[in-house]
Amino acid sequence: MITKTVLAEIDRTIKEVWTQKVKHDYDEWYLLKEDSLKCSMYYHLRKKISPLLQTHNLRILPEFYFEAVKKRADLVIAELDFNQDGQRFSEYITDIIAVIELKFTDGTDKNTAEWVKDDIRKMKQYLQECHLDCQYYFACIYEEECSWLQWMDRRSINNWANGYVTELNAGFIDGSMAFEVHSYNGLNDDLND
Repeated sequence: MITKTVLAEIDRTIKEVWTQKVKHDYDEWYLLKEDSLKCSMYYHLRKKISPLLQTHNLRILPEFYFEAVKKRADLVIAELDFNQDGQRFSEYITDIIAVIELKFTDGTDKNTAEWVKDDIRKMKQYLQECHLDCQYYFACIYEEECSWLQWMDRRSINNWANGYVTELNAGFIDGSMAFEVHSYNGLNDDLND
């Protein structure tokens, strides 16, 4: 069982990785589309929380399959119990600490917006159908001019997302790429934009 202190440290790290490390990778032309974004997030998270991963038997896992909804999350942070009997890696996973969905797009048509919002609906499914009591992060780089950088509506923020979800958003505001954190999970609120 992960303590609230460890969970808060993981949450802070995810938010800081987004606004500092992923932003740096974007600014230095290391990111092209979603797979490179996933690699960047994985690399920087693993590097920054490596001691926590070892001490608390946590692992960052890509393309994690949730049988209950028949969908794959881009990244999860999972807790493992190596004292269990098992032959396959998946048999040692005892809990999911965080689910991270990532999007990287440069389209402005309605289909693009729906494609992005599909991941928000997927997170809602994880929460409501898989009954995962964990933190959820929706990270999106939207290479278009934006008036604001939030994808979730007020109804979602005040209901199912409250206490669980953080949006990690990036897009052009007045011609400059901005990286922001919009947290509805109640952790590390000092990092909100």
